[in-house]
Parts: sequence; structure tokens; C-alpha cells
Amino acid sequence: MRAMFAVVWAAIGECVTCGERPGELTAEDVVQRMMEMDRARAASMRAYMSDRLYIADNRRFSKHAEVGVEEWFAPPDQKVLRVVSEEGSPAVRRRVIDKLIEAELESVRTGNREQTHVTDDNYRFRLAGKEMLAGYSCYVLDVSPKVEKKYLMVGRIWVDETDFAIVRMEGRPAKSPSFWTRDVHFVRSYKKHGPFWLPATFESESKILLAGTSTLKIEYSNYRIETNANFVSETGAP
Repeated sequence: MRAMFAVVWAAIGECVTCGERPGELTAEDVVQRMMEMDRARAASMRAYMSDRLYIADNRRFSKHAEVGVEEWFAPPDQKVLRVVSEEGSPAVRRRVIDKLIEAELESVRTGNREQTHVTDDNYRFRLAGKEMLAGYSCYVLDVSPKVEKKYLMVGRIWVDETDFAIVRMEGRPAKSPSFWTRDVHFVRSYKKHGPFWLPATFESESKILLAGTSTLKIEYSNYRIETNANFVSETGAP
């Protein structure tokens, strides 16, 4: 959902740097550990609720809209997104934010869920180095999809070297979301909540024929993660 031209990076397992020192991880090592840790976190994932604020703007027509949403999620793929507040342009809310919510719910369905995962089934990876990001030491990997699908991306990911969790994703969709949309660029960041890494922010900018430049931001907050058997009744989750 960022972000939605063809660049093919080196396949997993190729030499990333000519002078690689013994003991350093390769792109393949990082990806394998990331997938192992993702499987472990998914197996222990619990239900949670969170709040979101969608903020959309169109510069050409000076249109602005905000929508507050409450999320309820139960693993592996049960998700409810409930609108709790709305303000601003009805057209932007209906044509942009409502469509994004619909697309996210579609992506978690069984037939589409695997397309959203950052795995070696979906991507090729190239290790670009290491960087500090938001206080975490991260491996930086360039990623390119093996097949152009609408839920995949072309860009870069930052992977925490301790938890092997994605801290940041930046790029563009592997496949343009529509004929009308051009030059989509997005950034998604994650934050650690206990043992789990959950979305923190999402920002995108798109150039749309006739409508010009549009921006979208999603702010995620107030995560409430299940800690007891009464979680559903206490939170009022569906």
C-alpha cells in the first residue's frame, strides 16, 4: 500500500563486495535470518488493537482530509478497520483513504497475503552496507521483485542487526497502481513494541495525471497488545 523502470539487482548469493572480510554476513545470510525471525515472531504474535490517523493532501486543488481509524487484528489474517472520525474533503476521503483501507483488507486475505512478505520467494536482494537508523544498527539491502505484482516494491530496506526485523522500507511499487498514477514514492517505518515490530508511520507522494501531486501520511499509535484471556471483552474488539 506504497507505493505502489525495471531494475534487476544481483541475485542472492553473489559477492556483494570484492573485499568482504571473513565472518561478515552476506545478503543471503541477512535475508535467511530475517525470514527465520519473522516466522518466530509470527508464531508468537498475539491479537492487538491500535489507532491510526490518515492524512491526505492534494496541492493543486488545495484539498485536505483526515480520517481516524481503529484497527483490530488477530493472527494470522483477521483484521477489522473501523472509521471513528472524519474531516475535510469528502472526495479525498472516498477516493483515496477509503480505497486504501479496502486495498489493505484485500492484501491480508489468503490469496494475497504472501505477496506482501519480504522474502526470497518474492525478491532479489543486494547488501548495500550498514547504517545507524533511529538508534538501531541496521543492514541496508536493495530489493527488487522477481515478478511485478501490485503488492511488491522496488527500493531499499533497513534490517535491525539484533532482531533481524525491518526498521524502514523505502521505494516505489513494483507495478503502478493505475494508469493515472505516476512516480509513487513511499517510506514506511516500524517501531518495536515488546518483542514485536509494528508499523509506526507511512508516507507517500504520488504524481497523478490531471490532479497533480498528492501526499498521504498514516500515523500509527496506541497499540494495545493482548496480555490475558479477557483481552477481547476488555477492549470491545469484534
